[in-house]
Amino acid sequence: MARRNWFAAVGFVLTAIAGLESLHCAPSRSTFEAPQDAGEPAMVIVEEAGVDAALPETDCAEENKLIYVLSSGDKALHRFDPMSLSFTRIGTIACPTTADTFSMAVDRKGIAWVEFTDGRIYNVDTKDAHCTETPFRGHQPGFSSFGMGFAKDDAGDAGASSETLFIEGEGLARIDTKTYELTLIGPAALGLAELTGTGNGLLYAFSVNSGRLVRLDKTTGAALQNYRTSAVDPNGAWAFAHWGGDFWLFTGHMTSAVTRYSPATDTSTVVVDDTGMLIVGAGSSTCAPVVPPR
Repeated sequence: MARRNWFAAVGFVLTAIAGLESLHCAPSRSTFEAPQDAGEPAMVIVEEAGVDAALPETDCAEENKLIYVLSSGDKALHRFDPMSLSFTRIGTIACPTTADTFSMAVDRKGIAWVEFTDGRIYNVDTKDAHCTETPFRGHQPGFSSFGMGFAKDDAGDAGASSETLFIEGEGLARIDTKTYELTLIGPAALGLAELTGTGNGLLYAFSVNSGRLVRLDKTTGAALQNYRTSAVDPNGAWAFAHWGGDFWLFTGHMTSAVTRYSPATDTSTVVVDDTGMLIVGAGSSTCAPVVPPR
């Protein structure tokens, strides 16, 4: 979940819009690892996903317990391992659009929901960057651009592995992953913000303008808890994701740095100074660990 630091202005009526996410390691560009075939473009087979489109059946494969990021310009998908602080390039996202990548969320089956700057959403397989078009209607009022993230549903909801895709534009909303319909929930707690969710049902928003990170009420959009990180860069690109009880913030201009924020100790630590790419989207699925691995 992440994006460049700009929003298209769109008229949007809400009753009220309130003005309102670190592990040690050697930070260097050498942490970027590309497989031998990384220069090869990803398969360019593009299909249109109807509401009954078949997606992978595997729930919470090991690779889907890590963080995935999007780089700007080359539109590439990468996997980030928070334990080794290493990036692995998966491939170029060859979706049928000239627009750049903007934000991303990853579901439990390893499908990245990638938003582009033209407002469209495409499904991208995190195994090979294969792209599938969706019928989502872009540029809906108040949601010309938005942050996005999956959060596990609360106990008693649709099922043990059920989850919801939330987005935040000029308000908090959810997208039905079968019908692709958008439903408004309430005002945005942070305004311009990105989202990330967890496997224990929590939803968070982060704004690089202020460095604020808040836990959101999934039913109203209201802020329930507030945190303050050192990742403040009003003019930069940003993304963030939850993993292992901490928040991993990707911020920068030409290239991104990685900051680890620990809510348990209220500390921010820059763990990678230069990733060698500009990261504009990040996502961890609800399969990712919610406590630090031992």
